[in-house]
Amino acid sequence: MFLFKTLSRIFLTTFIACLSILSISSFAQSSKNQTLVMVGGALNVCSSAKTHHCTNQNELQGKQAAQFKITERALTELENAWPSNNESHRKRVIQVLSKLAKSHSETVTKSALLWAWRDIDNESLSQLSSHEFNFMLDMLEVAVLDSNGNRLKEQVFNDLNLEQANSDIVDFVGASIKVSSQTPTVLVITAADRDPYASADFYESLFENKGIKTEWLALTPASAFAITHNQCADLKNFRQATMHVYNREQVYADRVLAEQAMCDAGIKTVREKIQSATAVIFNDEQQTNLQQVLFDNKGNKLPWFDDLQSRPVIMSTGVSSLLQAGGQNTFGSVPSIISGGGITSLRDKPIEQACMGCVNEQATGGLIYSSIGGLGTFNYGPVDSQFSENNRMPRLMSILNATGQRNGFGIDEATALVMIHSTDTRLMTVIGQSGVTHIQSEGENKGLIDYWPTGAVIEVKDNDFTLSKSSTDKALPTIKIPPLPMQRFGNIFEAEKLRSLLQAICLTQEKQAVAQQDEFLLALNANKNTEYHRLNNSQTGCAVSNLAFSIKTF
Repeated sequence: MFLFKTLSRIFLTTFIACLSILSISSFAQSSKNQTLVMVGGALNVCSSAKTHHCTNQNELQGKQAAQFKITERALTELENAWPSNNESHRKRVIQVLSKLAKSHSETVTKSALLWAWRDIDNESLSQLSSHEFNFMLDMLEVAVLDSNGNRLKEQVFNDLNLEQANSDIVDFVGASIKVSSQTPTVLVITAADRDPYASADFYESLFENKGIKTEWLALTPASAFAITHNQCADLKNFRQATMHVYNREQVYADRVLAEQAMCDAGIKTVREKIQSATAVIFNDEQQTNLQQVLFDNKGNKLPWFDDLQSRPVIMSTGVSSLLQAGGQNTFGSVPSIISGGGITSLRDKPIEQACMGCVNEQATGGLIYSSIGGLGTFNYGPVDSQFSENNRMPRLMSILNATGQRNGFGIDEATALVMIHSTDTRLMTVIGQSGVTHIQSEGENKGLIDYWPTGAVIEVKDNDFTLSKSSTDKALPTIKIPPLPMQRFGNIFEAEKLRSLLQAICLTQEKQAVAQQDEFLLALNANKNTEYHRLNNSQTGCAVSNLAFSIKTF
């Protein structure tokens, strides 16, 4: 593992150096040069509020957790502004909180509050809708202040990251930003979060120790609607109605003031700020929230859409990486995955999203997609995240079946797919911990599958994606391990079993394997174009190219 981490850092340093030469020469020639970094999950980096990601948890300065307090004011507002028509829920909440106020008069953490609640009336807590539950917590939350009375912010400590893979991703993005501009600026958009004000501190602090000026762009579903409808005076009401977020002016007063100021300044100011930025970062949480700052409810692009799309460096994490897919290609409109999935994706056709940013169909549990797609910085095909960990081949395959797209890309957690566009170059690379799965559809539930581990460089030509000769030439020698047993592998679409099977096939140089999940049979067969290359010595370091597959029912 130590050797793998060392090799990863060597690759990263070399690749960034090549990127510098490429970018400095080509940025002068064209404004369309871009580095897109799509991370397959949330960034698990060390911060004052996420100490479980730190190598050293002692004396980390900054906000550690949200704080809550039951006050008479909060109880009154809870009772008067209850967000639903469920009267029994309102009464039980007030009863429980009134009891807790007598024994918990000081500020407490969320976990302490909920454990105390469960001791009194666990049933009432479990019966609350998500809207009611979030409303209750929002109204009880109080600002966390330092000794001078200023709001205490969450701080990131990249030098203490427990997982090197996350440091590699942040280092790569930071280097790409500096290559793109001598005086870089970064805008952070946390609109994907239900509470975008709470997550702003983390992302603002992400590149602080790299000397890169970073600023939160107060573009939220509420501000996007208000500014485009000339109704900034009603911003608080839109915040509650469209985002179901409450009491933020008491908890994050500076963020709310920044949002109001941006709204009042108007569309022109927002566009100018984005146009002057070197990079933009999108956070992980919920696709439908992020959609609302890209499109109006009829699917029309909002005024700043093209400005965001054209930034020299774009970083997306988790579900926001799914919304980088979009635009047009040879096979038509590139869709974005919105929600749902699992093995049911192979049984039922996916549902096209009924309205932009809506969530009304998500309760069905079916696979939902947007035919309009997202930001469209990546138009080669739909993208999925947490791919191997949640075994999302069925839902990616289902999207390809439904839309006629040829290529799909699944990014593992703590891993990033990097797309580099320059005047005369199109290439991809994989950085981080694990790898990226590429599916090339050749009809319903059949095609070719690739697995590109960390360190892989992929050449892009039209709609073909080929592991570069520079990658294969540096491949490690094959190792002698026993062949795969002659058996049908079970539960193949659960946990990380598909990735494990692909790695086993790659390492043993097998020609075929068969696996099963419920009524589905997955057949994997090597052909004359199939290749296996061990690119690094990690558990996911073996590259698979052009392995044929088919999924059938029996």
